Amino acid sequence: MTESKDTKVVALADGIDFNQPILDMNDNPIRSKDEEGNDEDLRLGNLCVNALMAPLDDEADGIQKLKRFNLAKKIQGSVNGNDFSTLRLNSKNKKTILDLAENAYQTLVYARIYEALEGTTDNEDEE
Repeated sequence: MTESKDTKVVALADGIDFNQPILDMNDNPIRSKDEEGNDEDLRLGNLCVNALMAPLDDEADGIQKLKRFNLAKKIQGSVNGNDFSTLRLNSKNKKTILDLAENAYQTLVYARIYEALEGTTDNEDEE
């Protein structure tokens, strides 16, 4: 198990791969439908962009909404090939995504986003 944690830390050092699939509780990729109705893996970028663009009742002002939009555009990257970007995010951008994902998604999806952005799902405050 330590080996997989080391792998995650190395991946984070190079940036966050927003193309990585979101896994279910059995570590199998979650499948979804694309715009044409074809099955595809649900990817981290899909969830993060959707959380950033979701119409939440969080009293965000126009400037905050523009920041969310610009971050979603960075994650989305080039539309060529439908690939998401690999990015290094600062702690403020990670917190923005996690705060929005907390309100937009259920536990499994939030935990997988947290794991991808922070490298672990362990909550240090619990210890």
